[in-house]
Amino acid sequence: MEILTTKNFRRKLKKFFSTAEKEIKIASAWVRGKTLEELLEVVKDKPVKVELILRASEFRDLLITDEGVFKVIKTLGGRVYLSNRLHAKFILIDGKLAVVGSANLTENGLSEEGGNIEVGIAYTDPQKIEELERYFNEIKTAHSIAFEEDLLGFVLNPAKPESFEFILLEDGTTEVWDYVEIRSGGEEKILALVNSIYSYDIGFFANPFTSYESKVFAPFEDFVKIFANNNSTDWKKASVYAYLNENGKRVKIATAKVLGVLKDGRLEQAKSPADVGSAVYRASVKGFEELKKRNLSQREMGYPVRVGHLKGSEIPLYVDAKEVISKHMLVLGTTGSGKSYFVKTFLGRLINSYTRPQVFVLDPHGEYFEGLISRVGEERIEHITFEDTLFFTLPEAFEEFLTSAGFGFLVSGNSGAVRRNKGLIRQRIRPLLNSLDYGEKGLLALLEEFNYNVSTDRGLFPTKEEVMDSLKGFYGEKALSNQGEVIKLIVRGLKSFKPVVVFNLRNISDALTRVNLGGLIMQELFRQNKLTKKERLLVLEEAHNFAPERAYGDVSAGKDNLALVMARKIASEGRKFNLGLITVTQRPAQVSKYILAQMNTQVMFKTVNKGDIETIEAFVEYTDFELLKRLPSLATGEALFSGSAVPFTAVGRVN
Repeated sequence: MEILTTKNFRRKLKKFFSTAEKEIKIASAWVRGKTLEELLEVVKDKPVKVELILRASEFRDLLITDEGVFKVIKTLGGRVYLSNRLHAKFILIDGKLAVVGSANLTENGLSEEGGNIEVGIAYTDPQKIEELERYFNEIKTAHSIAFEEDLLGFVLNPAKPESFEFILLEDGTTEVWDYVEIRSGGEEKILALVNSIYSYDIGFFANPFTSYESKVFAPFEDFVKIFANNNSTDWKKASVYAYLNENGKRVKIATAKVLGVLKDGRLEQAKSPADVGSAVYRASVKGFEELKKRNLSQREMGYPVRVGHLKGSEIPLYVDAKEVISKHMLVLGTTGSGKSYFVKTFLGRLINSYTRPQVFVLDPHGEYFEGLISRVGEERIEHITFEDTLFFTLPEAFEEFLTSAGFGFLVSGNSGAVRRNKGLIRQRIRPLLNSLDYGEKGLLALLEEFNYNVSTDRGLFPTKEEVMDSLKGFYGEKALSNQGEVIKLIVRGLKSFKPVVVFNLRNISDALTRVNLGGLIMQELFRQNKLTKKERLLVLEEAHNFAPERAYGDVSAGKDNLALVMARKIASEGRKFNLGLITVTQRPAQVSKYILAQMNTQVMFKTVNKGDIETIEAFVEYTDFELLKRLPSLATGEALFSGSAVPFTAVGRVN
């Protein structure tokens, strides 16, 4: 043991520091940069790890501890910790030497003449040093915050369990969509997502129309002097400019949505707010690594599918396909935003990673087959391509078709010929609602059987030949006769054992026919799954065309729209039979609200339409409006993920 006094304290410390080979640990309430630089000069060329705990309980502490301290530690690659309770002064060197005393590492504390009268003890007792090491680590972890490169700011009043604001220490360190964390001791952390950043000028005017005045703003009297008097406009402009030049000092404040509390590898709901004044850090990789394959319920994902990375990082982002099957998924975004690319990527990786589920795609534009070939291989895709056709699932729809074509006389009235014609229509079309059976005959064969001997007081209507020639000339003979072939193609797709079945509707020009075929396919899928409960996933691309909220053109939004009826049925009941639904659309406001309400996972790409964003806000359960209103700012390939298939609300880049 060795006694250190005012006369030799500085010289002895410098000598002790020169012996360091691995680490120096310093706890000192106050430190001056010049003093610290002199003491550590002797290790600047050694691989010595330096840790420093400082006192920061009030502003006065940092008027004594100058900025030079931080520069010295940063130059050496060390770390600084701030404690609001520190009063102890001690030093540990390589776990072999300890110095405990009254002196701070300041000019007064270590001055040989004219400074404070100090005393210290240096000793090498291993047991005592080990005890002091434990105490240093306790102060560091339980009573301090790490002053690190990733320290962004501090929590402001008021903090809430679901959100908080924090003042940024340095401009440009934080952006909207960044992830941050509050470390509350041990491994427990509050994770949050930055959803907005505000810039304030502390020398400018408070808003005179608010119900409160904040002390950080200029006096209200100055506002009155410039704006409330009858001063000229030019003078007001010049006055504000001069005022800003004299007083302008800007700060930025970020708001963050709390995602939860990370504890024991799980993300739990935050039940209490963060402490005001808590340090806010850039979120570390470790926490996200623990969560990446958990869904919202914090269970291990059933079928984790990597879809990209969290924005601004290399942390992988996963979606639980098992949750998508049981609770469905909505994918939305403007044209070119990346939504279809995401769906193909998701499907490709799902199919390549797992033996199930089987995927069915209703593809109105014929873009999925080529997109999936490069991902899963052509041999694993059943590609059902329809030629142009006219297809009706309700007798009334075919009667309306004839009427709109100018031949309503064949199905209007109550004559024997008309009744016979209507009977033929019902005999041919109505069975489709119960089974996929159109027979070998198409619409042209049906028209051949019609009775054209219909007359009124106005004379004879067009002859059979005239009606047939007119319809064939306008719609094409093939489109009027291939209904039986279309049914066979549907049956072939539904019986396929390949991992992916793509129903390509690109060649079909009639909107009502596309909807009818989609409805038949969905109807039969639902029936099959009620019997087998095989895991299947249906992709409804351009869902607003199949299941609209409001009628448009020939497409109804009522019970006569089989696609809408079946999409609603799958959305509400499909999970009971292992039939999942992925609803893809660029116009969510035009999709059935009933269906949107059943989509428990959302992948939202760039969306700019106000009505669409308001619709999302009404039907997306897990994301607040502050995040949704940022959707227009997303770049191509970026999306906001939320809901049951992801561990937390996330902004990711699909790749």
